[in-house]
Amino acid sequence: MTDPGHKGSRPPFAKRTPAADFQPLGDRLESLYRLYGPETVATDPILFVGRYASAEDREVAGWIATAFAYGQVRTIQTSVAKILGALGPRPAATLDALGAAGDFRRFAEDAFPDFRHRFHGARDAAALLLAIARAREAGRGTLRAFFEREFRVEDRDAGGLLSRVVARIEAFDYRPALGTRRIPAGSAVRFFFPDPASGSACKRWNLYLRWMVRHDALDFGLWTGIPTDRLVVPTDTHIHRIARRLGLTRRRTAGWKTAREITDALARFDPVDPVRFDYALCRIGILDICRPRLSESRCPECAVRDGCRAGRRRGAGEVAGLSATPGAAAAASAGIKLPSCA
Repeated sequence: MTDPGHKGSRPPFAKRTPAADFQPLGDRLESLYRLYGPETVATDPILFVGRYASAEDREVAGWIATAFAYGQVRTIQTSVAKILGALGPRPAATLDALGAAGDFRRFAEDAFPDFRHRFHGARDAAALLLAIARAREAGRGTLRAFFEREFRVEDRDAGGLLSRVVARIEAFDYRPALGTRRIPAGSAVRFFFPDPASGSACKRWNLYLRWMVRHDALDFGLWTGIPTDRLVVPTDTHIHRIARRLGLTRRRTAGWKTAREITDALARFDPVDPVRFDYALCRIGILDICRPRLSESRCPECAVRDGCRAGRRRGAGEVAGLSATPGAAAAASAGIKLPSCA
């Protein structure tokens, strides 16, 4: 899946993590990666993607789920479930039919008239569905072709691909959803399509690429034309906070440069697939193990404590029951009900 001719193409990571912490952190990242698996997907919007059998429906569900992946977990899940429910069991086919009929605004107003996700309403959701439908058309029936067309082997990371994708999306005709050919300046719709060139961390885009490109027990590996070593860590408030405490970055703002610096740091432990640590690292934030206030964090329960100087100071002594505390138990301690993986 990864282009062997470009392994190790990232520049050396500037020394942030002290040498004494490097090996413990690497070992604990591996432990963390194994600790939080599919049994914890109730805490993540990726759970919607696995409900579909076909690749084209997973592509559509993944884009919708990541587009609204901001805010509280339960709010995200409610919003995504409402839109996917309206699209029915075959969301890709439904979007194709909508694209032919050409009235996305009416569909949204009929299917979910009272839709509200933070600052996005039904018309904004209609514009998102239009963009996905037009991208499928441009990719001759697949979102994979639409995105992979913009990959360039000479790009250091996925930033160039995403900028080119955004340019194509912005060129679509949005009259069937918004009443205007182009997305108006200042419209909330633009939040769906951030551009790395503007400095945005593009957390939701990077999350979508992670789901589609990587392949393991969680991610789906549908887009094999994009190497895993070009992916960038989806950097939200959880990842940014945890990365700073682990010495993976010193940057105070979570922009594109920060996301790339964190990725370069993780590439020291896995140069071919550095983003594979993202899901597990995010769990210790979502499950309230690593909290904004260090004094309120549950450091003795953290699987990467040995690689975190602050965590070692707070959790001196044996980490009770770590080896016997799977992701499900950690989620239960945070009051999150997880689904059966049977």
